[in-house]
Amino acid sequence: MAIKFKVYSTPKPNGRKGSKLSHARAISQGTYNLEKVCRLISERSAVSSAEVKSVLDSFAWVIELALEDGCHVELDDLGYFSPSLRTVPNKKKTDNNTVYVDGINYRCSTSLREKLRQIDLVHVKDKKKPDSWEERKKKLLSHIAIWDSISPRSYAEAIGCSRYRAEADLKKFVEEGVLVRVGYRNKVMYLLANDEKNG
Repeated sequence: MAIKFKVYSTPKPNGRKGSKLSHARAISQGTYNLEKVCRLISERSAVSSAEVKSVLDSFAWVIELALEDGCHVELDDLGYFSPSLRTVPNKKKTDNNTVYVDGINYRCSTSLREKLRQIDLVHVKDKKKPDSWEERKKKLLSHIAIWDSISPRSYAEAIGCSRYRAEADLKKFVEEGVLVRVGYRNKVMYLLANDEKNG
């Protein structure tokens, strides 16, 4: 078992000069959904898959209950869960910001981190030339035909490029009238433009 990864280079932010920054990103080999997780746990224990699913459902409920009570959750071999807050400044009043729960922070336990550090890493290098613009457009349209939309992350995975390249490509597709951009900040998605759908 090993984690495969690629190394991507991106320019320094805000147009700063100097050598490009290198970032290693893991290549996903798929997703363990709830059904697979329940089956694997069931195979390892004397508990049925349906009972595992019931326990996991209760586990999610306990985390929700603890966070609603203003508590954090700590599990020795798994990690630490706490609420993630977001602050939105009020443009009219500086002392009256909007604060809301944006998700859950997760910090890996020390024991799990040590186990993960023992996993082998395999550097996957690109051997072929990068796709041409038309080839990238073809992959984009194939992805949207299946999923109806695309995000910078899913584009990067479909094309096999960096997040920086994905955002630049998607921006260009919008300028060409192929896509329309919806959402904001980290919730941005891209949809096929009407003229492209009808064409």
